[in-house]
Amino acid sequence: MSDHSGGSLTGLTPEAAKEFHGLFMTSFIGFTLIAVVAHGLVWAWKPWLGA
Repeated sequence: MSDHSGGSLTGLTPEAAKEFHGLFMTSFIGFTLIAVVAHGLVWAWKPWLGA
């Protein structure tokens, strides 16, 4: 087994982890915004709750 006595389990440096986190959060927020817009457009086209 490998020894993880120092550092992270992923092997990323703190700087690399922050960079990855920033990219992940930007991508996640972008995907969420696209999904919200798509749901709004479909709702405007054909409401699914019968309202």
